[in-house]
Amino acid sequence: MLRLNQLAGQFKEVKFLADPLEYLRLYDMLEQDEKDICFAVRKFAQEKAAPTINKYVEAAEFPTEIVEALKPLKLIHKTNTYVKTGLAYLELAKVDAGLSTFYLLMSSLVPHSIETFGSEEQKQKYLTRIKDMDILGGWALTEKEYGSDASSIQTTVKKVQGGYLLNGNKRWIGNGNKDILVVWARNTENNNIEGFIVENKWAGVHAEPIKHKLALRIVQNCQITFKDVFVPDENRMPKAKDFQNGVTQALQHSRVGVPWIALGIQAGVYENVVRFTTRRKQFGKHVAGFQLQQERLTRILTTFQASFLMVIQVSRLAQEKKATLGQIAAVKAWVTDKTREVARLGREMMGGDGILVENYCIKALTDAEVVYTYEGSYDINSLIAGREITGLAAFK
Repeated sequence: MLRLNQLAGQFKEVKFLADPLEYLRLYDMLEQDEKDICFAVRKFAQEKAAPTINKYVEAAEFPTEIVEALKPLKLIHKTNTYVKTGLAYLELAKVDAGLSTFYLLMSSLVPHSIETFGSEEQKQKYLTRIKDMDILGGWALTEKEYGSDASSIQTTVKKVQGGYLLNGNKRWIGNGNKDILVVWARNTENNNIEGFIVENKWAGVHAEPIKHKLALRIVQNCQITFKDVFVPDENRMPKAKDFQNGVTQALQHSRVGVPWIALGIQAGVYENVVRFTTRRKQFGKHVAGFQLQQERLTRILTTFQASFLMVIQVSRLAQEKKATLGQIAAVKAWVTDKTREVARLGREMMGGDGILVENYCIKALTDAEVVYTYEGSYDINSLIAGREITGLAAFK
């Protein structure tokens, strides 16, 4: 049964649906342990993150106190399926998509790469500390000259006695100025792209946050340079042997999570807009009572329902190792594209107040642009799906 929030108005009592997951009984699709994760992260996000997050957004600063408050939950240890992890992304993104993106790096790209491609010694040295969030890490693939064309990266490693010399640059690396990096570089001996664990404190590593960005403001996206960085043999991930058996596998894993962040943005827009329009009055009635507003609100809510059904299905398939690269790419492309529309509609519905950070929608609008682009742009993901559908490759 739908739970309706009640609001006393000047003319009549207004009842509105506050939680978009309730409309088509989407909670019925979740197991109890999945609901537990959802509600636990929601409680944290609303009580610990929401009150102060926008202070960090406006300053473009990393929210250290919020991350410290998150650590005791040991959440990364508990979100051991795509759906559990995804629900955590959703709830965090309802407060701030940047916070959710930070958590994606910490719970997926960085630990999954070490878990999948690393040695037992590397796992023992790094994994527990990463999952406890005692050390923070980034995943370094993109370069200034190579974004979508990731297989052409030019950062190199050259074999020397006892290890490798790492030279080159990386750009847009989230958490790039923290403790460790999973770095993808071209081995000059065999021309393969291989994976390495690099500690930021090592000589020759320089990371500088990129300034003046207007989206995912709290994420410390960095420009990183490597100059003759010595990487010991034991920090080469032995199972990351080439682009396909390394980068592609890691991105396929984390790409399942990105649409959950988009879902969180959609849910955040819906929840903020429905509260705003059921409280604000114009022309003697609640804004939510106008036809155009109800059409937009219905479009936002039904887009969320459709997106959720796609995302949970591909997540279940991925958990069973049945999801294909194209299926994951298609869902990521479609859901993030629709999220841009949802954010735009929400901003419109709030009028001038829609550009205030505390009303969420302007933040959602800019953040949705990044989620649409990272982990493979809309076009690249569409082409990955198209290749699978037709059997014909339309890109390199």
